Amino acid sequence: MAAVYVPRSPTTGVLYGVVSTHLSELLTAVDAQTDGGSLPEVVVGEFRKFLRCGVLAHGFARVRCGDCAFERLVPFSCKGRAVCPSCGGRRMAERAAHLVDHVLPADVPVRQWVLSVPHRLPYRLAYDHRLCRTVLHVFVRALRSAYRRQARRLGLAGGETGTVTSVQRFGGSVNVHLHFHTLVLDGVFVREGDGALRFHPASPPTDDDVHRVVARVRRRLERLGVTGAASADEDADPLADESAALAGLSRAAILGRAALGP
Repeated sequence: MAAVYVPRSPTTGVLYGVVSTHLSELLTAVDAQTDGGSLPEVVVGEFRKFLRCGVLAHGFARVRCGDCAFERLVPFSCKGRAVCPSCGGRRMAERAAHLVDHVLPADVPVRQWVLSVPHRLPYRLAYDHRLCRTVLHVFVRALRSAYRRQARRLGLAGGETGTVTSVQRFGGSVNVHLHFHTLVLDGVFVREGDGALRFHPASPPTDDDVHRVVARVRRRLERLGVTGAASADEDADPLADESAALAGLSRAAILGRAALGP
């Protein structure tokens, strides 16, 4: 039986109620408590688009069945990437389906590895895209090395695995907490004598294996000058130079503090 389209009720959710009730209040407070500073338009725009998402009054498409002439109004979506759970959930499902159907090899086990960083780094990673790519590269390189080393111990030379990563920018309390979810093919591909690739599954990682990966990531980042400790240029804050309001809200979100208010 074909699935039946059931329109959602976007204006009845808790998140919609909070944003619609307090967005103007938030923007006023930001303006008052940051010496006239304001949030970047891309941030404010995400909230405003979310309030219009799925609401017929803000635009819709009329869909008509060519056989029975039944018509339905389908409201436009905001296609947002930060606030809207409906558009975010749809994009997540679409990407997962794409990975399963077109990227990940069939019948090959996949293991998820997650990298979180010391509390000072998530703030920098949130706005410094070059640093974010550097940390991810080091993490993926350490994982690939770990799988190759295990394969060599089994006499499998030249093995290679594969990875795909999703960068998550928030934690369980919707705080600023950038971390990496990396899917790794749980083993290595080795080219056989006839030229064909054969997959060799890896043994489940032990606690010692995980500790070695973490230690390798830490050593490599320290050599690159990336640490979670305070540094001499701690006062340098490119995000604050761009938007003092966004920087203040981000720091408060990481520390679990109220950014605005008495």
